[in-house]
Amino acid sequence: MASQQQIEGLKSLFGDLFAKLMSFALEDELFEDLGASLEVFYNLEEGEEYEFNPSEEFLFLTWFLIDDTMAEGESLIDVFLARHADTLSLQEKQVCNALKETHLTLLQVLDVKAGESLSLRDVFLGEEFEVLESVGSETATKGTLLFTRVLRIGDLRFLVGAGVFLDSLVLEPLTQFITDQYRQECEEGQKVSFKQFLKENGELINWWIRAFEKGEILTGDDDDPDGDGNGDGDGPPELPPREPADNA
Repeated sequence: MASQQQIEGLKSLFGDLFAKLMSFALEDELFEDLGASLEVFYNLEEGEEYEFNPSEEFLFLTWFLIDDTMAEGESLIDVFLARHADTLSLQEKQVCNALKETHLTLLQVLDVKAGESLSLRDVFLGEEFEVLESVGSETATKGTLLFTRVLRIGDLRFLVGAGVFLDSLVLEPLTQFITDQYRQECEEGQKVSFKQFLKENGELINWWIRAFEKGEILTGDDDDPDGDGNGDGDGPPELPPREPADNA
């Protein structure tokens, strides 16, 4: 078990490293890709402008760095590692590689130790674990949902940013939508694990949340038996085809 000093040292290293990653992602040569990636992550319609939301910004930037791949299959964090291979410490490289293994997901809060940690369950994968989180644990309550990603280093887990907390009422319709999208992909011949599906399509969770916040998807409406906002009982709405950003 890591000591408190080791944990604080790791947090400090991660904070410094992520500042470098953010600076790298916003460099002029990469900035032009940001607009196309914003359209994908927020499912923007043609001509629709992105409305800045501080609570979601960190989620987007981590997705842009880690999950949004270029034509050749590389992500920005791969490019960062290649360019800075001679200046990064071994531990920084290890953290970068651990970040590459993360994915966006939906977690349910099982228990809270205020100022210390959260006990969470991944609602898609069924995994239960504890994350060290001093800030988010101050306001989290049992049963609420958390849209975020989790960094695992050895036996320790950390939230990559606090994420976005959601009411537990959205659990069933949101998970049903993602499950339906996964089933559809499998039926089309894309045989991947649910974990890999989330890695490649984590933005779909954000699509649903964004639509819900705009009132396009409802829950618990008597005139809407399946909670999809259509009132027809036919399941979650069909979203536009996912188009990857052209980063070539």
